[in-house]
Amino acid sequence: MPTSPSSPIRSLRQAGAVLRARRTARKLSQKQLGEMTGTAQSTISDIENGVVSASLDVYLRLLEALGAELSATNRVTDREPS
Repeated sequence: MPTSPSSPIRSLRQAGAVLRARRTARKLSQKQLGEMTGTAQSTISDIENGVVSASLDVYLRLLEALGAELSATNRVTDREPS
């Protein structure tokens, strides 16, 4: 599988969209991902729709199952340095 590009995440909705894109790229249903991670299908649906904030542990389990990882970078701003 080709490497997916990095995706900046600044909201629950963006986090959910990234998880959904990675899940569908791997041709997994929410139920299959839930079975792989011990997470309820309804919880995965809520996360993907950005309507619930899951614990970091849940996000890490989902990312691991999807072959992704969490990283932190400096935020890019539109302003020029002074």
